[in-house]
Amino acid sequence: GSVQRVVVAPVDGFLEQVNVRPGDSVKSGQLLAELATQDLQAERMRRRSELAQHENVYKAALARADRTQLVINQARAAEAQAQLSLVENQLQRAQLRAPFDGIVIKGDLPQQLGAPVQRGEVLLTLAPDDRYRLIVEVDERDVALVDAGLHGRLVLTAEPNAVFDFSVVRLLPVAVAADGRNFFEAEGALEAAGKTLRPGMRGVAKIAAGRRSAAWIATHRLFDWLRLTAWSLGA
Repeated sequence: GSVQRVVVAPVDGFLEQVNVRPGDSVKSGQLLAELATQDLQAERMRRRSELAQHENVYKAALARADRTQLVINQARAAEAQAQLSLVENQLQRAQLRAPFDGIVIKGDLPQQLGAPVQRGEVLLTLAPDDRYRLIVEVDERDVALVDAGLHGRLVLTAEPNAVFDFSVVRLLPVAVAADGRNFFEAEGALEAAGKTLRPGMRGVAKIAAGRRSAAWIATHRLFDWLRLTAWSLGA
């Protein structure tokens, strides 16, 4: 996805309800999961009781024209109101909702119902289902031929009959080591995204990096290896 948004636990608590699984499409504002709120409900009732008590004392002081008690209980009522607003906000945040239209790509939570969660813990990861970025793994031996602005074509394993055009947006400057090789990541932008695309799909991309003779294509890597070997041996 062009962006990824994580949905985290806003407070310490327990997972009470889960409505989605990875692969599900969601709409903005849709309820994804909910934390248990029994403790917060009890806290809200206590704060409401405190606020009502301070307001009653404030009204009594107002009737007696007791300026000292009036000021003290006005401050206490304001503090109780602030605490109540905080609890109300926590209750609202206990309902985890989708920030945009998209697809759930991580977070298989139905197996964890009733499990404790900590504040800040990542529960779900979402990505938009209509905007993507393409990451092309460019071998370090070919990285000198790739630059921003070049165009290419992509065929996905899941859709071998469809060809997607893209353009290179930028080349990340740091190499990545994986599977016994070094490569650079070229970020590309798809010119048209198909409805069947999903984040994490893989395939084969070809970038138009100029024309070369067949002999150069067949032998340049061998000659580059020979030059590097000869230089390392001091030749």
